[in-house]
Amino acid sequence: MVQFEYDSIMKRYNVTVPFTLAGESSKVTVASISEDNRITLHRELRIDLVRQIFMQWDEYEHQMTRELDELLDNNKKGDK
Repeated sequence: MVQFEYDSIMKRYNVTVPFTLAGESSKVTVASISEDNRITLHRELRIDLVRQIFMQWDEYEHQMTRELDELLDNNKKGDK
């Protein structure tokens, strides 16, 4: 499962995926996405994983925009 974690110091989202080695599971950062939507790949990736990252990023960004719009709408209603 692809996850996005915001790095406030670097001002980017780190893209992490699960990784298992010798029975031990962890997450590994495979890419990062800047605030202006530029992706930097940190590892060699298969095309299907890159597609999955793009699709989930699109969905994640849409959700964040929608939540922000709802928050702004609620603030406008509270001001009236």
